[in-house]
Amino acid sequence: MISIRAQKTLSRVLIYTIAAIFCLFSIAPVVWGLSTSFKSESQIFQIPPALIPHPATISNYIQVLTNSAMLRYFLNSAIVSVGSVLISLVIGILAAYGFSRYRFPGAKTLLATILFTRVLPRVTLIVPFYVTLRNLHLINTYPGLILIYLIVVMPISVWLLKGFFDNLPYEIEEAAVVDGCSPLRLLVSIVLPLSGPAIAAVGMYTFILAWNEFLFALLVTSTAATRTISVGLAFYIDEAGVHWGPLMAASILMSIPAVVIFALSQSLLVRGLSEGAVKG
Repeated sequence: MISIRAQKTLSRVLIYTIAAIFCLFSIAPVVWGLSTSFKSESQIFQIPPALIPHPATISNYIQVLTNSAMLRYFLNSAIVSVGSVLISLVIGILAAYGFSRYRFPGAKTLLATILFTRVLPRVTLIVPFYVTLRNLHLINTYPGLILIYLIVVMPISVWLLKGFFDNLPYEIEEAAVVDGCSPLRLLVSIVLPLSGPAIAAVGMYTFILAWNEFLFALLVTSTAATRTISVGLAFYIDEAGVHWGPLMAASILMSIPAVVIFALSQSLLVRGLSEGAVKG
């Protein structure tokens, strides 16, 4: 009969094995894409395929970085993503704090209505979004694309921030009000410093969504002046076939900002949680 200690060891080995399989399954496409980005065209199609390119080449990266259209796509994505993050945080913080601290008729109904937009599949919103932006003359503009992303991320932003504000100690705010703190200063000086984890999570979610989103960017952008990098990658697929080398190089370059933002947000989440615990 297997002892309890042996059962725990077997369970731990099984869990680690399953976790390792999932990690390999997730990392394998990234590793292969990175390998392909350093291969010449003849190496990409060689049989049998090789994981490590020999010799490695950076010609695919040079081709991407010297392509003025691709550089413009990267800039467009940065403008749209940063703009979406800043505006969503401002609107989301104000709306969430209002729902959390103020009581008014229809608050629960309005809060549920905000979440309703997340229930519908995105594909059902294509026609309404396009018609609305066309009537507002916002097709093929930064504000039009940012407006769509705000509508997509706002329900999650408001609900996440409201839940965090609900758990903040209200006694601190009462003490600040007694000392003569105005509502705006109360929000900026007291509430926001304690809300680092929630703000970091909302900012990370908004940036990654705006940076990687393809469907709506394809819908409302038609020129290089506003086209984002996620749409620009599709131009490496043409009548001649798929240009795998430049496509993988551009994909790796595209993933770097999202990875950096995620890494920075992770540290902010940990620091915000520790500071919030001490201050609370």
